[in-house]
Amino acid sequence: MAETAQATALDIAELPFSDLLLLISPDPPDDGRRGRLLATVATALGRGGTGLLSISDVPRAGALRRRLLPLARRLALMDHASRSQLLKKHGLGSDVPLKKLDRSVSSFGQLLRHSGKFHLLESMNEEPNCLEKALCGYAIGEPKGDDTEQLGQLVEELGLCMMELGILVARACDIVTGGKQLEKSITDFGTAKARLIHYHSELDNIIIKESSSRRGKGSINKIAATAYKSCPQRSESSQGSCIRPEGETTAVTKKQKDSKDMPIHGQGNAVSLMNLWQEWHYDYGVLTVLTAPLFLCSTLGEESSISEECSPPDGHTCLQLFSKRRIFSVRCSPESFIVQVGEAADILSGGKLRSTLHAVSRPYGSANISRETFVVFLQPSWDKTLPYSGHSFDGDDESIDGDNLAFCDGPIISSSEHKLLQEILKKIPPLSSRVQEGMTFAEFSRQTTKQYYGGGGIQQKN
Repeated sequence: MAETAQATALDIAELPFSDLLLLISPDPPDDGRRGRLLATVATALGRGGTGLLSISDVPRAGALRRRLLPLARRLALMDHASRSQLLKKHGLGSDVPLKKLDRSVSSFGQLLRHSGKFHLLESMNEEPNCLEKALCGYAIGEPKGDDTEQLGQLVEELGLCMMELGILVARACDIVTGGKQLEKSITDFGTAKARLIHYHSELDNIIIKESSSRRGKGSINKIAATAYKSCPQRSESSQGSCIRPEGETTAVTKKQKDSKDMPIHGQGNAVSLMNLWQEWHYDYGVLTVLTAPLFLCSTLGEESSISEECSPPDGHTCLQLFSKRRIFSVRCSPESFIVQVGEAADILSGGKLRSTLHAVSRPYGSANISRETFVVFLQPSWDKTLPYSGHSFDGDDESIDGDNLAFCDGPIISSSEHKLLQEILKKIPPLSSRVQEGMTFAEFSRQTTKQYYGGGGIQQKN
């Protein structure tokens, strides 16, 4: 049975941050931008879309991302005692077993609380040319010293920025769906979960195991210590090479940049259906906001592991999307933010928005490449009642006709690939089995977690 399938490359629809601000402008210009913004949101996040959208050119955020994401690997490779002390100092925790030496993911989380004010708008008013400087590579908030000392501050600042992006997208969703549920449900709760995530390379796990075996012999710090350096010379060569300068990318061509407000399908690549960093699943909150991932290529030096920013493998983010019986390999601009629809938004909108079935796959032939990202999960209050409007919760993703071995508008797939795609869907507990009329979000969350990962859960052993 094949373990790979051909994925279609997907450059997701992109909105500039300046257009998103039109939603809170007291006097938006009559130049058609607001209408195009809402049309893009409706197309991308509506029932016929992919459930993904990206936001570009966010002031300050690019610099914050470049400072925070490399810390994910440093934290993952630290000895447990030092890491625990650092996380406690900065108010972070973890929901993964960090003592497990062969783990594939390390996650470091913090709860964020939003004041209700849009600090992004205030920052732009304070420095009107901030956006222009950010686009020109101006060093806004560039690192000064060891950024581990600013870990908590970086998580909070970038996290609140991403919360506000999500709230603005929720407002746009409410406008296009004619509802008033999404933004209010997020702001009424006012709290979100932020996670700094390191997806381990094979080399990372070798380092962790060697560090553990040498504990007490005086050499652990030399092995587990990591140094990060940005590439002095960037190229567009094979995966694992340093990336090109800001403003140039192999993932989005000039032709694609001319059509950012529409998703673009392109030539794909073979993706693993079995060797995954993260299994196939739906997020069950309202919206998930993610940074574009950072990829690090690591080598072992004489005294430490050295990591260097590298180009995305095959120009892709390693985020895989299952939609309309096709697998897509997602691409986006390097410093953009991805907004993803969750199942609570699907429910609250009466089925007018589309939640996204997705996974994170490992790149082939890249034993020393890791993936770093930062994610903010927006949700309603735990006691929020989820209304049942009678719409069909189970979408096109949750069944594959046994006699139809072709994707819509996609390549013909083999019988073995077809069987693997069926195996993917068997791992997903149907939404209709997890939500009932009058159920609170807390009850829905518990039921979802139980059916995915609990005793007897579909993905219990993964």
